[in-house]
Amino acid sequence: MINSLSESIYRLSLLNAEQERISYQSSTGKKIDNGSDDSLVFTKEIYIEDKISVFDGIKKQIDITAAQNKSADSSLAEIKDIISSLKSEIIRALDDGIDPESKKNIAINLEGMKKNLFLFSNEQSNGEYLFSGTEGTKPPFEQDPVTGDVTYVGNGYLKKVAVDEGSYRDRGVTGFDMMMNTNDTAYYGEKLTFTANERVVDNSGNEWVLDAGVPQLVKHTEIGASTETMPLTEILPATVPAKYETTNPISTPGQVLKSKENIFDVIDNLVNALNQVDSTGAPITEDQAKAQLKDGLGKVNQAFDSINAAHSALGVRNKIFEVSSEKVSAKITHFNILFRETAGVDLGKVAMEAKALELTFTALYSTVNKMNQLSLVNYIN
Repeated sequence: MINSLSESIYRLSLLNAEQERISYQSSTGKKIDNGSDDSLVFTKEIYIEDKISVFDGIKKQIDITAAQNKSADSSLAEIKDIISSLKSEIIRALDDGIDPESKKNIAINLEGMKKNLFLFSNEQSNGEYLFSGTEGTKPPFEQDPVTGDVTYVGNGYLKKVAVDEGSYRDRGVTGFDMMMNTNDTAYYGEKLTFTANERVVDNSGNEWVLDAGVPQLVKHTEIGASTETMPLTEILPATVPAKYETTNPISTPGQVLKSKENIFDVIDNLVNALNQVDSTGAPITEDQAKAQLKDGLGKVNQAFDSINAAHSALGVRNKIFEVSSEKVSAKITHFNILFRETAGVDLGKVAMEAKALELTFTALYSTVNKMNQLSLVNYIN
């Protein structure tokens, strides 16, 4: 009798443990609660959960980038419209029949366009400036409150965003790409001519900053000035602004130097021509002003081409992130399915096990109850 009771209690403890397992599985949909329950399943769970977490993080970054790309695309479209309007105004100013007062009004219009360009060039999304290169925490363009000169203070490096494990892609365009004309280009061994108010960059994003006192160009990387320099082999006759010449010493295949002119400076020169003054405010002749307007029109056409090229490059990069988003979403779906197959339970099977366990409990309690009803007399008989 005692042995039978002990055996029943033991069986009851096993059933209670099974009840805990079934209750856990039916409520969570997971096979195991602790790693010790099944080390192989637990190891697979950890691996798959890590993959899901990684790709969820990548997907969020891609989604943020997609929103930023959309804002950048919209800004560049607006900038192109402004440049088109700017070109139309210059063509109107070059009409021989236009009077000086109308030219002054056009100059005012150009000043307004410059302000709008400044605003769109400093567009930001999700708390980050879009056209600053990797320096997204600060506006890419700054304006001198006294002179009104606009300067690009970002860098030439594109921010890289993860599109897969260990795989990154460039995002957006920089101020060098969208708001600067390329005036001269030099491959290895070729001469590059530039003025003191132009910027010299290579196609790796490095800027070569003029040190007129030596004279030389100093290479600036993403972290600032380096020890690498480029001598100016010849200083051309003094002009305003001063002109310099160097020979590209970068022998790396495909490396090229470019001298860049700020589009905002082009607009300032056009405004001066419309007001018939030079950069110092001194009066110039009507013929000089007209020649300056014609030169400016050519540079505005070039600016439109530069912005259009930057817009196209942005579109290509945006498409890469669109495709990457679809791929990452597919991977997340795959790993979620794999997790359910690895760590999940068949709820139908669990329901059947629960019913079988209920019947087993009923049978055991019935047996125990009958045993408790037995008397010593009955047992002897």
